[in-house]
Amino acid sequence: MTSSKVSQIFQENDPAGSTDLAAVLKHATDNYFERKAAGQTKPNGETILVVTDGEPDDRKAVMKVIIEASRRMERDEELAISFIQVGKDAHATRFLKVLDDELQSAGAKFDICDTVTMEDMEDMSLSEVLLNAIHD
Repeated sequence: MTSSKVSQIFQENDPAGSTDLAAVLKHATDNYFERKAAGQTKPNGETILVVTDGEPDDRKAVMKVIIEASRRMERDEELAISFIQVGKDAHATRFLKVLDDELQSAGAKFDICDTVTMEDMEDMSLSEVLLNAIHD
């Protein structure tokens, strides 16, 4: 899947409305830690992939979920959250950059976020984007 395909999917399905990203991330990270406690997580680490076209409804809640998840981690490599921004919303770009670069100074135990814009992706495949996120 290339960035142009991701854009096409968003255009054809016209996502709109609010973005309760905090609740979705909390569900995903809670699921990870439940599986970790049961010994069912991947030994090399896991990545949560978030494809979004805009800003979340509650920025502080999103940051809190990510910071709390990082504090439950034992090693940096065990969990990553990779955000792919579809579209050119400058506010969303700035917020995602904060998630990528500033959460450790806000109390996160590890820097677990990586952000990619459609420009960054160009015609990379989704596999290449994920590999870049894992190695970042």
